[in-house]
Amino acid sequence: MGHTALILGDQLMRDNPALAGAERVVFVESLAPVRRLRTHRKRVHLVLSAMRHFAAELRETGELEVVERRGMQSLADGLEGLSDVVCAEPNSAGARRRLQRLGVRQIASNQFLTAPQDFAAWAAGRKRIVMEDFYREQRRRLGVLLTGEGKPEGGRWNFDRENRRPPPSDGFGAPDPWRPTEDAIDDEVRRDLDAMDLGLFGEDGPRRFAATPAEAHDALDDFVAQRLPFFGPWQDAMGEGLGDARVLFHSLLSAPLNLGLIDPLRVVRAAEAAYRGGDAPLSSVEGFVRQIIGWREYVWGMYWIRQEQWPTDNALDAELELPDAFWGQPTGWACLDATVDGVKADAYAHHIERLMILGNIALTAGVAPWPMVRWFQSAFIDGAEWVMAPNAAGMALHADGGVMMTKPYAAGGNYINKMSGHCGNCRFKPNVRVGPDACPVTALYWDFMARHRDRFANNRRMRMPLHGLSRFSEGELSGIAARAAEAREELQTGPRVPALDG
Repeated sequence: MGHTALILGDQLMRDNPALAGAERVVFVESLAPVRRLRTHRKRVHLVLSAMRHFAAELRETGELEVVERRGMQSLADGLEGLSDVVCAEPNSAGARRRLQRLGVRQIASNQFLTAPQDFAAWAAGRKRIVMEDFYREQRRRLGVLLTGEGKPEGGRWNFDRENRRPPPSDGFGAPDPWRPTEDAIDDEVRRDLDAMDLGLFGEDGPRRFAATPAEAHDALDDFVAQRLPFFGPWQDAMGEGLGDARVLFHSLLSAPLNLGLIDPLRVVRAAEAAYRGGDAPLSSVEGFVRQIIGWREYVWGMYWIRQEQWPTDNALDAELELPDAFWGQPTGWACLDATVDGVKADAYAHHIERLMILGNIALTAGVAPWPMVRWFQSAFIDGAEWVMAPNAAGMALHADGGVMMTKPYAAGGNYINKMSGHCGNCRFKPNVRVGPDACPVTALYWDFMARHRDRFANNRRMRMPLHGLSRFSEGELSGIAARAAEAREELQTGPRVPALDG
C-alpha cells in the first residue's frame, strides 16, 4: 500500500517528491489561511485554479486516486480519515509546525535551487551575508553566464549601472504581456468564491497569471521574445495607469515560480539562451538572472536562517498601525493612490513600486513591520511569508537593523519624480518640504532622517543625506515634522480638505 501525497497550493510541481510511490493524492482547499489574513481575491482564485488544474491532470492519467476536499474549515479537517500522509516540506515555518502536529511526514522539497541547510552552511562564519556574494557563488555553482574559463560574461558580475534608466521622454512602447485564456475550471472557482463569504480584498476579473506549467512556459517564451531585451535598462522605471501599462518589461513569472509551476533553472536557461543567441543584450539578461538565482534564492535562504526573528524584528521602533491607505483609502498622493489602485485591481506591482513607493512610505511613516509584512503577503499575487518577511521587513522597512541591507531604502518625492510620471499628476510638489504644496513623501523622508539621525550617524552610506539634513534650520525641521504628522493622518483618514478663502 502506498502513501497519500499531500499537495499544498504553493507546491504544485509536477515532480513533487511526495508523489513518488504514492497510492493517492489529496488536495485540501482550506479556508483557514484566507480567514487569518484578508487575502486578495485574484490570489485565491489563482491558487485554487492551479490546484484544480493539477488535480484534473492527475485524474486524467488514472495512475493514482485523486482526492479533492474543498471548502474545508482547516487543513486538519481536510486530512480527516487519511493515514500515512506525506508532504514536501512546506515553504513557511508555521506550515511545517502545523504538519508536524498533524502527524504528516515531511520530506525534502525540490522547489528551490538552494536548500535552506545549504544556504545556512554558506552563510556560517561570514562577516556579511550579502546577496552579491551569494549571487556570484550561484553563478559559479550553476554555470550561468560564464565563459569557457569560468569568468563572468562581459568581464563583470553585474550591470546595475546600465539598468537604472528613468522613463524615456517619448514613452516606453512596451508590448502587452502574455495573458491566459480562462476555462471551465476558472468559471467553477469564480462561482465557488462568489458563494462564500470570505471578506476578500481586491477586485475580481479575468485571471492574468499562469495556473499550469504549460501556461507558465508560454508566459516565459513570450517574455524572452518580447520583453527581456528591454528589461534591464528600465527594470526600475514605473509606468502609469492600471493593467498592462504598469507591467512594462517585467516577466510576470514570480507567481508561477512561487506556486511551483515552472522550474527556476529553466527560466534562467531560457534567458541565457537568448543572450547566447544574440536575441537579448547581456545587461538585460544578467539583470533578470540576478533576480531569479540571486535575489529570489537569497531571500529564501535568509527567511530560514532568521525565521524566528522576522516576526519580532523592529530595529527602528516603528509603531504606526497599518494605514487604511494600503487597503484603498485614497490619500490624494498620486504615487501611492495609483499603486494601491493597481494592487486592488490586479494584486500586482513590480519590485520598485513595492520598494520605493509602498515600502518607502511605510518605512518613513514608521509603520509597524510585521503587519506590513502580512499586508504584502496577502495583497500580492505572489505573496508568501518566505518572500515578504525578508523583502518587506528586511529590505524595505530595515526592521532587521541592517542584516540584509547596510542602509535603509528611504527616498523623497524627487526619486519618484525621476523614475515615474506620478508627480505630474499630483497636487503636491516633490521638491517642496514644508507648507500646503509640500510633497508628503518628501516630508516623511526628511522627518525620518531627523528622527533617526543619531542611529545612522556612523553609517557611511548615510553621510550625504545626513549632511543635507544638517543644513536645515530649526524652523524648517519643525515645519517638516508638522507636514509629516499630517501625512500620517492622510494615510489613515484621507486627504486634507483645503481651507476656504475669506
